[in-house]
Order: sequence, then structure tokens, then C-alpha cells
Amino acid sequence: MARRNAPEGTRAATRRPSGEAWRELLGTARPARHVRPEAVTLSAIDAEEVALAELRDSLSRTPRELPSKYFYDDRGSALFEKITTLPEYYPTRTERALLNARAPEIVLACGGSRLSDVVELGSGAASKTLSLLSTALSLGGHPRYVAVDISAHALRRTRELLAEGLAGQPPVPVHEVLADYTRTLRLPPRITVGAQRLALFLGGTIGNDEDEAAIALLSRVREQLDPGDAFLLGANLVCEPAAIHAAYNDAAGVTAQFNANILNAVNAIAKSAFDPSAFDHHAPYVVEHSRVEMWLVARQVLEIDLGRLGGTLRMDKGEGIRTEISRRFTRASALRLLDASGFSPEHWMESPDARFGLALGKARTGLRSF
Repeated sequence: MARRNAPEGTRAATRRPSGEAWRELLGTARPARHVRPEAVTLSAIDAEEVALAELRDSLSRTPRELPSKYFYDDRGSALFEKITTLPEYYPTRTERALLNARAPEIVLACGGSRLSDVVELGSGAASKTLSLLSTALSLGGHPRYVAVDISAHALRRTRELLAEGLAGQPPVPVHEVLADYTRTLRLPPRITVGAQRLALFLGGTIGNDEDEAAIALLSRVREQLDPGDAFLLGANLVCEPAAIHAAYNDAAGVTAQFNANILNAVNAIAKSAFDPSAFDHHAPYVVEHSRVEMWLVARQVLEIDLGRLGGTLRMDKGEGIRTEISRRFTRASALRLLDASGFSPEHWMESPDARFGLALGKARTGLRSF
């Protein structure tokens, strides 16, 4: 499980932020007044067209799929926050402990007090980034936090969480970007020209894509950075299959609720008639492919009105819709992704239990030639 992003269109008509169009599609509430979403502009109609086309395409594939970014309406984001606190879900606490332990090393490698911008893609509520910001402050720096997320719910929590977590330290300016970084990414100008910027892609989110798509995404991040800027990638590592399986099949059933809720988000966009209660949660760890596959499996024969998608979807009992993949990496495979995306790997940090890794790279002038 990891944070993905919302659909984004291309044509300019009645102009408004892409995040606003996404909230209209899902019917979610507006963020609090202090949230100032800034992203590529488009019309709500464009966003609808892109979303509907994407859903039609994904449901027509073999196997049928739903893009995992549709997990993150407000309810889905709240459920994901709950998942990260479950005893079975080790990735969040393992990554947080690793960041806490290695924060001084990371910040010093990124300029120490000269670190001016900490940019997090799929920021959630920024809970894992506190140690980096706190360390930069303690070194005399004045960092700004740029939070990029699909979820208005998560962004509403960002300032509150930073205020609590950094109590007693100088305030950190926050710039919220409600946007789809999987399609287009436009970061705000850095505070000081030439100052050091650190981009973060944590939570193992890179595991939601196969290599080609992952490299394309990281290359778009590289395009937003100057040579010498830093990039920190968090990657779930290949470890005990039983532990990985349990992380996606918790005893309390929260992950099952999270998985089923994607159908509510699809219904909100497409006016379709998916019944979440008609599906079972299925999330095996596929050892030979080193990845979790999360599915919704029909409990009986279903005839589903697809609403604005057009037509009816027939599903046999036991037939599934894949909602997410979550790959596990080795040190070598994680560093290859960085290198292929225009970053020179400089530091590798691994949790004591070898379940999570952090790869720190620096943006190169161009792609490496072999």
C-alpha cells in the first residue's frame, strides 16, 4: 500500500487547480483555509474525461485493474493512516525508525544548514519527515516543506502535525501542492536560487510500478531538480514472506476495508453500481515475482452497471479486479532505478531487520552512458 495520485487533464477551459477538479469528482470536502493547492491547471470536465477513459481502459484489461491512486478519497486516506498504526503493518514504523536513526547523515549529505527545500511526493501527513526537518533546524537551517499529495485530507493534517512534532523549534513554512505527480509535476520555485533541494519519495510507493513506469516517474522528478540536488527513495525490501503477507492481511480487517473503498471512489466518479460488499479482499505475496498483489474477488456472479463508463460488467464467481501491486526490492535493484533515472547513488541505508532501505542519490547533469 502506498500513496498514488489523481487523474489530470491537459486542455485549458474553465481554469481551476487539478486538485479542485479531483475533489469535485470524488465529492470530498474542501481543505481548510490554510491549504493553498497549487498545480497544473485544467477544467473539471477535462479531469472527468481523463478519469473515465482511464477507468474504462483499466477495467477492459486482462486481468481487470483499477489504478491504485483511486484509493485516496478522504475515507481511503483516513483508512490508510489507520493501517500504518497496525501491528502487522511494519513498513511505516520500520522506515520511520530508519529515518530517525540516519537523519543527521542524510541532512549533512544534503548541505546541512544550506538545505532550503524538503519536497515530499505522496506526503500523507508528513509524519515520517519530521526527523529530517528537525535535524535541519537543529543545524541552523531554515527549511521549507513542500508537501505534494493527492489527498486534501492528508494536506489538511500537514500543518497541524508539523506544529505538534516540531514544537519548541522554529516554525517550518509549508507549501501544499494538491496534484497528480504520476502525470505532471511542477514544483514551486525554490526559496533561494541555487540553494539545496531534497526530494523525498518514501513509503515504498515506488513498488506500485514496474521498472519502466517507475523510471519514467523518477525521471520526471529529476527534471524538476538542479544538478547536485538530492533525492531520497524509500524501498520495501525482500524479506520473510509471512511478514509481508501479514502486513496486507491484518486481523482487524482494516486493509480489506481500504481495498473495498476504492469501489466507492469509482462509483463517485463514474456513477457506477459496484457493491463493495460483493467482493472479498485477497492480497497474496507472490514470491516468484517479489511482490504483493491486492485484489477484489467476486463472491458470486455479478452484473454491474458501469454508469458513465458505459455498459455492464459481468463477473463470474471467483473473478478478480487487481487494485495494487507492491514490489519488494534488493539493494541492487533499488539503486539501478535511481541510476537509470538520472541520479548518482551515493548512500544506501538499511533497517537492522533488512526489511526497508533508503537510497540517497544526487541529480546528474545527464543520463549516464554505458
